[in-house]
Amino acid sequence: MLVLFSQCTVALLRDEGHVSEAAMKEASAAMNDYLRKVPDQSPAALAVVDYSRPSFLKRMVIVDLGTGQQSFYRVAHGKKSGELYAVRFSNTPESNMSSLGLYRVARSYSGDHGLARRLEGLDSLQNGNAAMRDIVVHSADYVSLPFILLNLVTFNGPRIGRSNGCFVVSRDDISAVERQLGQGGFIYAWKGPGRTRK
Repeated sequence: MLVLFSQCTVALLRDEGHVSEAAMKEASAAMNDYLRKVPDQSPAALAVVDYSRPSFLKRMVIVDLGTGQQSFYRVAHGKKSGELYAVRFSNTPESNMSSLGLYRVARSYSGDHGLARRLEGLDSLQNGNAAMRDIVVHSADYVSLPFILLNLVTFNGPRIGRSNGCFVVSRDDISAVERQLGQGGFIYAWKGPGRTRK
């Protein structure tokens, strides 16, 4: 057990992040399609969340659309979407699942979880209820290396905690994430192959 714990810790510390090329292409196509319809916007960043990857890995990338620079982060999925992997998705209120598709990042605010960003779902079928569901970007203690290791030693992991459907990052990362996304940036949530949507 101690060896497994040590190996997992080393792997987590070495994780520099990765998002599928298919997710990047789909996200870019969705954003560009939206911008053709609403051409007066000039977003600074696009975040892509690759839900085909396990939650303990850095599976969200924020791309600076001016420089191409990429920053990777861990991000939680909804508690009813799955355990280690997000495998089920929903746009239904009270589902406690993550929703897919393209979101526009709106205003920042300070709420129950501290600094956060509102989101506007841009796909009526996949995430059009985001505002009604109060799906936002915020932070929580359960997105952290100590939480992953705790879940590992208690045989609940390795995984981070899960949200009610929000995009939740670590408290250490929220300032950078909020700043990089800025008002008017985009987030695209990608399910990968074989996942289901309700």
